[in-house]
Amino acid sequence: MSVAHGRVASMNSRVREAVLDAGRALALPESVTEAFIRLLRPCVYLSPFGELPEELKKDARPAARALGVPHLPEDVDVPSYRPHVVTIDCAALPAGVLDIDFPADGHLIVLAEITDDPEDGVVIHLPPGTETVERHSQQTSHEPFPLYAVPGLTRPVDLRWAQVAEAADYAGGDAERARLVTKLIDAIGEVPDVRWRYDIQLGGYSRAFHNPVEGRGRTLFLSIPESTDFGDGCITLVSGTPEQIAARRYDELEFDVES
Repeated sequence: MSVAHGRVASMNSRVREAVLDAGRALALPESVTEAFIRLLRPCVYLSPFGELPEELKKDARPAARALGVPHLPEDVDVPSYRPHVVTIDCAALPAGVLDIDFPADGHLIVLAEITDDPEDGVVIHLPPGTETVERHSQQTSHEPFPLYAVPGLTRPVDLRWAQVAEAADYAGGDAERARLVTKLIDAIGEVPDVRWRYDIQLGGYSRAFHNPVEGRGRTLFLSIPESTDFGDGCITLVSGTPEQIAARRYDELEFDVES
């Protein structure tokens, strides 16, 4: 088992035990708690070094470069007014984590206006060994900085017990049982490895209260917070159908904003 796989397995084990402990504390049947655990979906966060968990800092190597100017082939035609958001070194991501078809090698480049009123962005995958040059935007480029991969788990934002068959069978018609299952949902959201982070997110559930991409039959490819240091503000959600993502039809991906 690789170091990355070992860390992911350890995280999954920690999350499972934390959620099981929360269910036991509420005296819920383990079958109900396990049903919620099965709902969790993996993601990879791209975080600044200072935001990394301590156990990841020792062997950390950059997995992406945020901001600055993009490096693209000379013959790639892209709108010059769309600034460079991030370039991801796909081979530097922990393997076997995501449950979406994300490139295993090469570089993924995202150009977009990350605001509360964006135009469609551009997602480009460059195979390994592609020759590139700096492509300056008409806009002033911010100083680039590295990002590091952090495996995570996500839960649906608007998760309700009635959506889970085991929970609905247990709590249906009983107000006290419904209250306890709701407390379990809240507890899952507070588990450190499940709690949502203000970082670029690859895969997993979208953090969208108003118009989640999953509600439109789409899958989150990546999401990007508005501010350049990935703090608060609106979030740009890049999504597609599983078929579009698997076929790397990135020109068909949709850019939406959650504010």
